Amino acid sequence: MQVRFVDGFKFEIEQRGHLLVTDQPRPVGGDEGMTPVELMGAALGGCVAVYAADFLVRNELPREGLTVDVQWQSASQPNRVGAYEVTVRVPQALTERQSASLSRLVHACTVHNTLSHPPSVKIDLTTPSSPSTK
Repeated sequence: MQVRFVDGFKFEIEQRGHLLVTDQPRPVGGDEGMTPVELMGAALGGCVAVYAADFLVRNELPREGLTVDVQWQSASQPNRVGAYEVTVRVPQALTERQSASLSRLVHACTVHNTLSHPPSVKIDLTTPSSPSTK
């Protein structure tokens, strides 16, 4: 994955031939894409949705009308997302057993697991070589 500067606070992110734009809201940016924090919430919601859809397919239940809502609260010191609230709405009533099974599955999605068990993050900085001063 590569993130490239476009202009202002707009960046293009490319992965496997797919292009995504991230930006900041006005007046800081041009509001031409989700912010990185919004993308993180989108990753969580999308992951939960895939796991929920898989459950519905395997149980021969309809996926049409499946929605996942994601909300978050900010926290500080350090600046971060402090909490997520994810609501999965399935289009059909489920039995208690189905609900319990679906709950276990969506809690096992990769993004949820990553947020629940944070990975180590190493950020390297490279700059052009400075001209030698002889």
